[in-house]
Amino acid sequence: MAPFANATAAPSLFSAVTLGGKKDPVQLKHRVAMAPLTRVRTGDAGTPTDLVAQYYSQRASDGGLLITEATNISATARGYFGAPGIFQQNQVESWKPVTKAIHDKGGKVFVQLWHTGRVGHPLNQPGGQLPVSSSATSMANVKSHAVTREGRKDYVTPRALDIAEIPDVVADYRRAAENAIAAGFDGVEIHAANGYLLEEFLCDSVNTRTDQYGGSIENRARLIFEVLDTVLASLPSSKVGIRLSPFGDTFGCKDSAPRETYGYVVNKLNDYDLAYLHVIERRGMHTDNSDVPAGGVARHFRGVYKSVLITAAGFDRADAMKTIEDGGADLVAFGRDFISNPDLVERLRTNAALTPYEPNTFYLQPSMPLEAGYTDYPFVGEEDKGVRSAGFVWES
Repeated sequence: MAPFANATAAPSLFSAVTLGGKKDPVQLKHRVAMAPLTRVRTGDAGTPTDLVAQYYSQRASDGGLLITEATNISATARGYFGAPGIFQQNQVESWKPVTKAIHDKGGKVFVQLWHTGRVGHPLNQPGGQLPVSSSATSMANVKSHAVTREGRKDYVTPRALDIAEIPDVVADYRRAAENAIAAGFDGVEIHAANGYLLEEFLCDSVNTRTDQYGGSIENRARLIFEVLDTVLASLPSSKVGIRLSPFGDTFGCKDSAPRETYGYVVNKLNDYDLAYLHVIERRGMHTDNSDVPAGGVARHFRGVYKSVLITAAGFDRADAMKTIEDGGADLVAFGRDFISNPDLVERLRTNAALTPYEPNTFYLQPSMPLEAGYTDYPFVGEEDKGVRSAGFVWES
């Protein structure tokens, strides 16, 4: 969809928008999206509970788009203890009340499909095996820690995927996408950002392969497009989006020529007629980067990508409204403010004050109630409700 294709005048943050794809494209009533946010509230089984359904229902709005937390496509994709999955039938069934709760509020929801690659730990892997990546590249310089059932652990050097194993990983994405539709999702978002497996293949700081998946930009991007091709064999393009983090360096995953690398990827995505391209700005919680074009990530690719563009990271109300009004993006995704403001859409609409978020409850901590900083944030008019997070300290 070209900019402003849904209206004769410049759109507003609260105007309707149609996502991409020719077959039954998703219709939205406003342009505020909920960004994917890892919350690790689903335990070892990775099965969403009634509390998860409540969390998403609280944040759903009529005609609004929610993108779920990153969701594992297989047992070997798991890098975070407590993150959900969508590769087993019990997980599929456990997602159904979540999607129903969102739809009951008039919302739309895409699930983010995730393989964490090297960002994990043997404690999270079947049989205690090493996590996999494009190459056996060390994570010794990464300052954060793996989230395991035994607490925070140092990352380990991953094992390079054998070329014969790659088709199985690609097939895992397709099965997960099919499972998502069976669970009632309106679509899927392929997570190709933030230093996880697909970006580990794309970026040359991690990928040192010498086969058809390494070396040139085309080779390093090959896995992303193989995943898209196989998912699109089962789902119409209107049900598939993708997330990228151009110019990023999360978990030490950085490319030496990001303009060329991501320029190639974004331009090629034009051939796929996807629901949307979702890009992360390098600000807010994301590291500033001198490589980023002066106008920002979304604006840099606005002239390259010809369909629906979502931008995310560090937006406030005024910035989001200006971005939509001047055509910088078609939707703006909010993350942390959606955590602490379940009624964020209405607060943005009415310019109501926002509740500050509590970073120490983003991830579940030992002895912390599941609902703390999760489903107990107040709606407008309930500010005296408080958040049960005092005394819990998140150690990264």
